Amino acid sequence: MKRILALSICISLLFSAFAQNTDGGASTIMKNLSTKYKGFSTMKISYTYKAEKEKKTLAAFSGTALIKGDKYKITFDDQTFFCDGTSMWNYQKASNEVSIYDYEESDDDALNPAKMVANWQKDFSAKFIREDVEKNKAVQIIDLTPKVGQSYYKIRLVIDKGKGEIIRTSIYEKDNTIYTYYFDSFTTNSTIDDSTFKFNASKYPGVEVNDMR
Repeated sequence: MKRILALSICISLLFSAFAQNTDGGASTIMKNLSTKYKGFSTMKISYTYKAEKEKKTLAAFSGTALIKGDKYKITFDDQTFFCDGTSMWNYQKASNEVSIYDYEESDDDALNPAKMVANWQKDFSAKFIREDVEKNKAVQIIDLTPKVGQSYYKIRLVIDKGKGEIIRTSIYEKDNTIYTYYFDSFTTNSTIDDSTFKFNASKYPGVEVNDMR
């Protein structure tokens, strides 16, 4: 669940513009993001993931995320998470096994990007770090520090200043592991059928079902 939690945090933190204030403009940026996020009916995200520790790569893979309100489908490595706003399914490809859980409001902040963005000010302190140049593009760097103790001590966002879009985001764990997500594409307001967010056992012949509800 740690990687899905990390991903859900990462894909929540897209934003628009920079303005100056006491934290370098970070709060204004995040408030603008919350407003922007509320305007999206759906989101499609393709990403590349990399986990590193002491400059050694621990894991790397690509994945996708589909979000529609409280509903989502997130795929990474050999797992897929489905949520229709009532139930959540975790499908494990290697074992052809799915576990079913009740959707709980307490899970919403962690697994629903829109809710995470809406609650950023409650959960994090934001600080504008600096502007830089990467691949001939101006970028802005923001650090988010959790107000309540977590396994990680900060989330770093790197943003294309011109487009107002995230380039990558990294979660810095206290054990020195760094999880980085590179956002390869981001599409909003596409039509996504609600059936996408519900696990359909008929599409997975022989699947073992573990109903934990």
